[in-house]
Amino acid sequence: MFNNKSILITGGTGSFGKFFIKTLLQRCQPHRIIVYSRDELKQFEMQQDFTNAAMRFFIGDVRDRERLTPFHRQGGKPDKSLWRDQTGIR
Repeated sequence: MFNNKSILITGGTGSFGKFFIKTLLQRCQPHRIIVYSRDELKQFEMQQDFTNAAMRFFIGDVRDRERLTPFHRQGGKPDKSLWRDQTGIR
């Protein structure tokens, strides 16, 4: 399902995001995993833990629609998107 796909994960530095990415890398061969979150320190820490070449990290807030737009221009739209917010997965 996720093999050779580009996946955008918002809020990816949280506990769910870390677990999901770990599981994804163990079970699949994604082309690209885009971690999009507001926390620069957590992204730095994740970069130390997840050294897979498919990983990409971007700082931003999902409420900033203009910041999300480049993902649709650069390399095309992600094949899968996982939106994480305070209420859970959307």
